[in-house]
Amino acid sequence: MKWRIFAGLLLAMPLRASAQVGYLPAQSPYRSIDRGIYVEAGGDRILGSGGALLVGPRDGTGEGLRFVLRGRNALQFSFGIWTAATVRSVIDANDSIARRNKGLFPQRLIGGEFNAQLNLTGGKTWHHLAPYAGVGFGVVHGQGGPAIDTSGYSFGTKLFIAPGLGNRLFISQRLYLQTDVRALFWKLVYPASYSNEPSQQPGTVDHSNAVNTTGSLNQYTLTPELRVGIGIAW
Repeated sequence: MKWRIFAGLLLAMPLRASAQVGYLPAQSPYRSIDRGIYVEAGGDRILGSGGALLVGPRDGTGEGLRFVLRGRNALQFSFGIWTAATVRSVIDANDSIARRNKGLFPQRLIGGEFNAQLNLTGGKTWHHLAPYAGVGFGVVHGQGGPAIDTSGYSFGTKLFIAPGLGNRLFISQRLYLQTDVRALFWKLVYPASYSNEPSQQPGTVDHSNAVNTTGSLNQYTLTPELRVGIGIAW
């Protein structure tokens, strides 16, 4: 009988030791995220280059709204709309090289997207933080355009993809602050007039003065985006 009691004590010792290495529930840095539906609102900063010819969207600010559905653990999905007030250069393909850039003009972007997100700490926060990686798929439209653009360029409507990284700070189960950085990829399509020699300063056989000398009428561009926002449980 005594050896059975002794053996039981020996088996219990490792279990006790392992329990002491971990955290008591009240002291653990991890907390479960109980809510599954949130509404996010925020603002962003667009840091576009305009592409090789500078006519695409450049710097600007915007705002957006997203409806978030969080899975049981790591997966999260959202649907959102956003708009941004950016600027773009207007190029007159027929003018001389020194005068064909007419300056910066407003370019309003309106977008909608679906976003898939992987929460890196699963269904929990770590010290109230919940970092994530995600990717958005959507459509964006460039609204209007300056009348001075006689070369036929328009941003138009196009598909885009936007991978990104971010973090959330949970103030409570119902409220969090959010920040992330994304890379918006879309394709700019240039008019044929950009490939023609300008009537005010035509080039030579050996040296073209056309706006677009690449031989391609389209280009994929990367537009960085910085976002901050707030999420509220539904």
